[in-house]
Amino acid sequence: MQKLGFVAYPNGCPIISEAVDLAVELACNAGLLTLKSWRAMQVIGFKIDDQVRANVAAAAVLIADITYPNMNVFYEMGYAAALGKPVIPTINVAVEKAIHRVTQLGLFDTIGYASYNNGNELFEALQQPIESAWTNTYTRPKNHSQPLFILDTTKKTDFRNQIFHSVDNSHVAHRFFDPTEIPRLTAAHAISEVSSSAGVIITFLSEDLVDAKNNNLRASFILGLCHGFEVEVLAIQSDNGPAPIDYRDFITNSTYKYETEKHVVEFARNVLIWNQRASSRDRGVNLSLLSTIDLGSPMAENETQRLGDYFIPTAAFARAVRAEGAVVTGRKGSGKSAIYLQVASSLVRERRTCIVDLRPASHNLSEMREAILNVVSSGVFDHTIAAFWQYILYIEILLKLRESALLKSRNDFAMQERIRNIETIFSLTDDIVAGDFTSRLRTAVNSVVAAMGNMHDSDEVRSRITNMMFETSIPKLRNEIAGFTDVADEIVVLIDDLDKGWPPLRVESHDISMVKHLLEGLTRIQRDLGRHKFSLRYLVFLRSDIYELLVQETSDRGKYNPIRVDWSDEQQLRNLIRERVISAVETSKQGDAWNAINPPNKHGDTISLLIENSLRRPRYLIDLCERTISCAMNRGHAFVTPEDVDEGLRQMALYLVSDFAYEMRDVKGTPDTILFSFIGAARFLTEIEIGLVIANEKLGITLSETIDFLLWYGFLGFLSEATSPRFIYDVEYDFRRLAAERSSLNGDVVYVVNSAFLKGLSRDA
Repeated sequence: MQKLGFVAYPNGCPIISEAVDLAVELACNAGLLTLKSWRAMQVIGFKIDDQVRANVAAAAVLIADITYPNMNVFYEMGYAAALGKPVIPTINVAVEKAIHRVTQLGLFDTIGYASYNNGNELFEALQQPIESAWTNTYTRPKNHSQPLFILDTTKKTDFRNQIFHSVDNSHVAHRFFDPTEIPRLTAAHAISEVSSSAGVIITFLSEDLVDAKNNNLRASFILGLCHGFEVEVLAIQSDNGPAPIDYRDFITNSTYKYETEKHVVEFARNVLIWNQRASSRDRGVNLSLLSTIDLGSPMAENETQRLGDYFIPTAAFARAVRAEGAVVTGRKGSGKSAIYLQVASSLVRERRTCIVDLRPASHNLSEMREAILNVVSSGVFDHTIAAFWQYILYIEILLKLRESALLKSRNDFAMQERIRNIETIFSLTDDIVAGDFTSRLRTAVNSVVAAMGNMHDSDEVRSRITNMMFETSIPKLRNEIAGFTDVADEIVVLIDDLDKGWPPLRVESHDISMVKHLLEGLTRIQRDLGRHKFSLRYLVFLRSDIYELLVQETSDRGKYNPIRVDWSDEQQLRNLIRERVISAVETSKQGDAWNAINPPNKHGDTISLLIENSLRRPRYLIDLCERTISCAMNRGHAFVTPEDVDEGLRQMALYLVSDFAYEMRDVKGTPDTILFSFIGAARFLTEIEIGLVIANEKLGITLSETIDFLLWYGFLGFLSEATSPRFIYDVEYDFRRLAAERSSLNGDVVYVVNSAFLKGLSRDA
């Protein structure tokens, strides 16, 4: 008996539809698989979207053409995957950049696809046994501790911030995917997140917004997963634009702030009810040992409940817990957020400690910087920023103390009256109190920007700021805070994610000055509250590249008490992965699980090879391990094979080549295409040869500065007298030491491209 394959492909693409029509015709008379395209559906008198889902459910396999990524097709792929249907992605390789588009998005680039140039080749490609098609094996048990999953957007617009603010106000623990942190959402990751959720929130964006196309494709796939898994979903868009026909009736439109907040708060609260439902996620699938391994999210923010199960209490963490005031610095993906969360978790047990955790999702500090610089000198700029930081920090501390006092004031009428007086004195309206740090920071910035618009010279600005803040607001705030010693003995301020609102073209010196004034403001507040017998400690979390620029502006490199969390020791990274592996499986299977992902190979063992190609960053290592495991599972392997490792390394290298340069661009303003210049180049290069490779790039800095920059980030190393190339992590991330070793080579330097990038720089990649 022939099995039915339902074929999904985008409308309006003749080269695709002609090939599908021929393949369908050939399949009618031959092979074991009968093909039915979406055009052959019976739609008269029926809802089209219902018929689409019915046909996908009735088919033995879904054939989905992703040559031109399409929202309807992605929805159907998600729906089929959630139903446990085999899925065969197809790509017409005669179409220019077809594979590049799939790779760039990242949802399906680790899934095998059927390639073809014409209808005959498509028919032949689909004659393979259905059992060889990709099938969902990533279903996870429900995450009862963080039941809500949110698809975040690249740009943190007001609409996006309203959604997250509303979720925060609902106090529902949630996880999220942020494309600014991890640009690539894999199908495996999406399935794991949706299947383990009681509710999902996705946002559809208008076409004129940055990254709207990729966001909407991800959202379409996730919406299909939600419908297939029967997970409740809020699919919301801020305009009334037309939605794809497959799910048009499931879109919620919101045109103003309070409507958005109403939809999101109501949905988030219902998630707590849905979280109590019995789960049938397993669907009777007999999971392999590999599929039971859950390494957790590469982003610590999504692991707030599980992080303690496998968090490695490093020396940096111990120092952070004890520090009176410090800057926790590390490269992107080094684990700063994990320390942030674990420090907060360890301190929350102290009943007399008030934790002020500040993590802006976005801000417009750069806009304020420009407004101030338009009318004042650098000296007045410093004066203004110092006042701004002290004011906003005192407000946040006061709000947290007020929140703690409210918990104790139920039967204390004097305390209640005291809180009411504070709200009146400082105009703490419901919007301010109920808002989050992001919204309050934006409001404060906007007020300063508006004030700057009415001022015309430096003396006026200095006088106004001095009167408004230093002589009035700040002393009043400090005195009120000092009176809360009956509520708390200690205040701990934690600040992270300051870089999320900076412009994406380079960090300016005044951006660094703003960080410097933040740190000096914290020290000043610490000293002033100390005079009132109130203890304050603080930790500010900064990327290493930002910290290095900060240090360049001060003569005392140890002034900020840096706590470095960069990883260089292979054994530490091995232990990190092992802890994640064994925490996810039964005790009796821990050894087998570790062996399944870490078989021996010609390099020693698999984990050593993966660490070597991870740039020594925990986030990249976790991501690389996940890619490798996904490849093994997609191919039906019981354990990771060398071929799976090669494919995982290839996928990771493609990601690094495409996205790693953005990290460098944000600091120095170098082109985000700089690494593409090295495609096809030799691995070993002299300085002259590097100059020729990047000759067509508009760098904005000298060649020697560029090479130093590539060395600092670990893209380049150099050959030395040691048996292997020297990279920045081989010298504990001390660039001065690395530069000194290079100088000892007397100018005869051969540079080496890091192996993590090599497979992505091949012309065949």
